[in-house]
Amino acid sequence: MTRADHRKRKKQRSRSAVSAGIVAGLALAAVFGYILTRGSPQGPAADGLRMGSGTDNGAAAPAQSATGTVTKGDRKPPVAATTKPTVTQPSTKAQPVTPPPVDTGPTSPKFKHGQWIAVLDKYPADAEQSARDTASRVTRAGIPAKAMFVNGQYPGLTDSSLTPVTGTWVVYLGPGTSSAQMLNLCQDPRTQAAYSSACPTYEPAG
Repeated sequence: MTRADHRKRKKQRSRSAVSAGIVAGLALAAVFGYILTRGSPQGPAADGLRMGSGTDNGAAAPAQSATGTVTKGDRKPPVAATTKPTVTQPSTKAQPVTPPPVDTGPTSPKFKHGQWIAVLDKYPADAEQSARDTASRVTRAGIPAKAMFVNGQYPGLTDSSLTPVTGTWVVYLGPGTSSAQMLNLCQDPRTQAAYSSACPTYEPAG
């Protein structure tokens, strides 16, 4: 190899080295330009993510609708309505109504001649209450009835042997002005519905 050839090769190597340096410089410039325009992956956005995760403890804030109300994801479960206890009022039993007492007349009434009665029934001397109860029942049916104690004081009030009745409670209707009048009153359907009787008639004063 001649000296001229050696110098020629040396110049070619110097040019290659310069070209390689230029290419390397352009590559570095491109890298820096990318970094400056795109930003570092550890920039403000990443810092913001780290700050947010540090204060939120990983829980997402409830989403809100356009009206500002909390969406379904954050609603609380409905509270069951409480019902007031029903107070049971003590039941009141209906009190039995006692009918007013009925005036069944004097124990030994006085009769005049021409006054008649119709006898509904007769009771022994110790059955005063039964006699008065019968008289009250007929009176409440709309026909006035009375009870008297007969002990021989009425000559016209006799038994089948024509002997004056004694020691007997007598339930009767009247007095009336005639035997027929008293018979009709005793045979009245109201009287017979309250107490069925054969309705014998008497003139107590005889």
